[in-house]
Amino acid sequence: MFSTEGQAKRFFVDKIICQAAFENSPLSSVEQRMLSWSESDPELKPDMSLPAQLAAEISEQDYEAKIAGLIQRSYGRDIASDANAAHQYKEAYFALKRGDHYLLIMIDQALKRHLQPWWKFVLS
Repeated sequence: MFSTEGQAKRFFVDKIICQAAFENSPLSSVEQRMLSWSESDPELKPDMSLPAQLAAEISEQDYEAKIAGLIQRSYGRDIASDANAAHQYKEAYFALKRGDHYLLIMIDQALKRHLQPWWKFVLS
């Protein structure tokens, strides 16, 4: 389903932006652009000034908590209405994990227990 990291990232970015709109608390332009931040993404030339722009708006900790909450609530809404949603999230997650993406920090905060295989928790 997700053949590139870019497709997987767009899946999550779209989910986050839609959830923020659903909650009537849209993200700023900088917050939205930061969702795609990566120094290793072959589809993205990183804007090195973006982290400083974000820091001027919101602390890193608050931003990560805000985005993790949006991801978690989006996941909850999606799995409540679509039996296949959990599988889509897992596929997108593992496609995105092929690279180094800032968004993975927030996805892990929100959904790691839902997306990782059960045996990873037993062995850790």
